[in-house]
Amino acid sequence: MLFSTSILLKNLWVFFILIISIWVSPSFSDPLLFEDYLLCGPKQISSSYKLSWNFLRVMGSINVKISNGNNWASSYVTSPFPGIFGLFQCQGDLSRSECIHCFNESREKLDSCLPAEYGRLYTDGCFLRFDTYNFLGEQVNPIFDRVECNGVKMHSPMEDSMDREFQSTLDQAFVNVTQRAPKNKGFGVAKVGGETVTVYTMAQCWRTLSENDCRDCLLQAKSGLRTCVPNSEGRALFTGCFLRYSTARFYDDVVEEFSDPFMSNRQIVIFISMAIAVSALTFFGAYIGYKRLSKKKEGLNGSVESSGHESKYSLNFEYETLDKATNHFKDSMKLGQGGAGSVFKGILPNGKTVAVKRLFFNTRQWVDQFFNEVNLISGIQHKNLVALMGCSIEGPESLLVYEYVPNRSLDQILFVKNTIHILSWRQRFNIIIGTAEGLAYLHGGCGAKIIHRDIKTSNILLDENLTPKIADFGLVRCVAADKSHVSTGIAGTLGYMAPEYLVRGQLTEKADVYAFGVLALEVATGKKNSVFSQGSNSTLYTVWKHYRRKTLTQAIDPGLNGKFLEEEALKVLQIGLLCTQTSVSQRPLMSEIVEMLTHDDYIVPSPTQPPFLNSSVLTPDDTTQTSTFMDSSDFEGQIRTYKDPKTNHVEGYEPR
Repeated sequence: MLFSTSILLKNLWVFFILIISIWVSPSFSDPLLFEDYLLCGPKQISSSYKLSWNFLRVMGSINVKISNGNNWASSYVTSPFPGIFGLFQCQGDLSRSECIHCFNESREKLDSCLPAEYGRLYTDGCFLRFDTYNFLGEQVNPIFDRVECNGVKMHSPMEDSMDREFQSTLDQAFVNVTQRAPKNKGFGVAKVGGETVTVYTMAQCWRTLSENDCRDCLLQAKSGLRTCVPNSEGRALFTGCFLRYSTARFYDDVVEEFSDPFMSNRQIVIFISMAIAVSALTFFGAYIGYKRLSKKKEGLNGSVESSGHESKYSLNFEYETLDKATNHFKDSMKLGQGGAGSVFKGILPNGKTVAVKRLFFNTRQWVDQFFNEVNLISGIQHKNLVALMGCSIEGPESLLVYEYVPNRSLDQILFVKNTIHILSWRQRFNIIIGTAEGLAYLHGGCGAKIIHRDIKTSNILLDENLTPKIADFGLVRCVAADKSHVSTGIAGTLGYMAPEYLVRGQLTEKADVYAFGVLALEVATGKKNSVFSQGSNSTLYTVWKHYRRKTLTQAIDPGLNGKFLEEEALKVLQIGLLCTQTSVSQRPLMSEIVEMLTHDDYIVPSPTQPPFLNSSVLTPDDTTQTSTFMDSSDFEGQIRTYKDPKTNHVEGYEPR
């Protein structure tokens, strides 16, 4: 009987899935980021800026290596003083994605050690360390090495025989794993079963150790762990290695099977069957691809049209390349300047135009911002977000590389006097919708909840088609889905900051909603919401008065000369007021705002509160404390801030 190609492929695919289901068994792993041991040095480095800068460069270099598929990496910089040496190592049972996640979380935790001279963090998934001297290759250090005994007692005073069996089983497991790991790139697991108890062990040496050094470190770790008996679980957290035992399985079944030097007959049969299935699928896939390609060529009458495809950029750019691309950061190439640094136009060797953000760091917060932009934004893409193409962390300063957006920022077109280009209502409305869609994507459409924290007209860039693109992700925060808010030091721009965030440091996605509301009102009215406006002169309050008097159309930018769709304009103003209400619960979600803007039949709720006014009792010369129309005692002692008098950009922190 003859079978069609599709039927044969279907049967082979079912067979392949069946083999996979037999081969792979569920994982019983512990949480990867169980924090075993965080150690920060007691000595504080006086030149904290240089230490933070070098820490950033070392961690950035390690990040690039881990992102490229390595499960360990080391890096160091020696200038400027003090130098920093760093080491990161994942346990051998972690997948690539788990390893990257473990590094990102560990780096954030270890950052709390700065400006100490050293820090090290052990978790059940990975190890991360930095120090001001070259520690690479160290095995043990009695001052820092630690043994943790956990779990339940495995015997009672009347059960000496069980105690002896447990000790014997554990010793055999230690022998197996300490012999296996040094010969297997420092990683090994073993399972030994006695009559009444089974012991699982895992050993991991850091890859900077030689085989002999690895063996010596594990033997000393084993000696330390033997003191944990009769506890059912123990961990040895040593300078050069990690050793763990437990009576419960804590690593993946697949790791254990692949770590055995000999496969069982069943495993050999399964492995050969998988190989046959994969080979068959590959052969038939290639055959079908060949047939389809032949038909396509015939349809084109044999003509072949070649097209050049740009290769994807590596996240890691050479500093020299970007230095040349920007003509050595010449002033004529400068596009603008923000709170974290200057942005320059650059032309890469392949002719691609990019925007290069030249960062400067004067506090540890700036170091965090750099990692925020690289780690969070490099993994998300949306038509209304500026794409991060890469970074440079090896040169004398840190650089971020973005796609080039030619039409400047929204504020430069909207608020600069004597500007040639006046945005039409249709262009403004599309900019508002695009910004809303970009924010909705950040708040959940990308699979995570990312809060921008600095939405304003100067951070909305316009491309050649005036499509809005949200930029400057230095202050972004990722919030767990199960958390209603996070408490944090405030950072942002006065005039766009929500009351609960400005006063209490409580951050939710509704802070972005508030800022979007201010932006929408500014775009519709053509007037900037000045933080130093007093009461009735505020743009927000002006729109609110028109709303109460039912004269909203009078608030629309007179520069449009009445050329706007009244229904759309009224909707935008009402949404802006809805977003800027003081109560968090009264503000809509960004996903709801997109629905309001894009569906004519969506009924926009009426705002029930006047907008929160960031009108300030400060004068423009005051640069030390932020206030609102609320009593300053509401937040006195809770929040301290620094405000840039030129940009109204605020950095704050919660006193420790």
